[in-house]
Amino acid sequence: MVKIRFFKDGDQEHIRQICADTAKGSWATNEKKRKAICVPYVDYYMEVEPENVFVAVEDDDLPIGYIVCSTNPELYQKKFKEEYLKRTKKYSPLLAWFTKICCKVNKKLDLFYGGGFHINVAPKAQGKKIGNLLLTALGHHLIEKGVPYLYLVTENKKTRGYGYYTHFGFKVVKKYFLGSLALAYDLKNLEGQHGRVAVEN
Repeated sequence: MVKIRFFKDGDQEHIRQICADTAKGSWATNEKKRKAICVPYVDYYMEVEPENVFVAVEDDDLPIGYIVCSTNPELYQKKFKEEYLKRTKKYSPLLAWFTKICCKVNKKLDLFYGGGFHINVAPKAQGKKIGNLLLTALGHHLIEKGVPYLYLVTENKKTRGYGYYTHFGFKVVKKYFLGSLALAYDLKNLEGQHGRVAVEN
């Protein structure tokens, strides 16, 4: 049985492994790239805003999925400039450059939407609607913090993620270069569309 709980000490390496295992191409197979991709996508959240990290677990209580989010845009921008871009660059200058661009995009989206997130489910656990559980848990958490939306940026309409998020209820709110899209979900709709998820400590 899948349960959703708050992040706790000991989850870090499991979350990093899921992050790297679900990356594309050599980002999943090259050890240096695996380390690189974890820095901007999960390390910041686990180390700086762990209260905004939720994990999906089964009976052994080991993470099989996660969702992370920042609710402090100023701190997010500050920490990335001071620390996390440098750590990323140590492993991959290309990813550091890309992350710097993403930080600028996120800064603007945070002003209007808040609730930028990153989510992943381990390959062995996909197809169990774990993503819906994680999104719903985070959504209610953000509502309590006064955050109005969930949002993310996806590559283009052809990705599997685009279909999944639009089915969940996300709408396109911004178009970028090379077909990239910002999608947002109005959290006022969450209760009626997806109900609630019990979250364990």
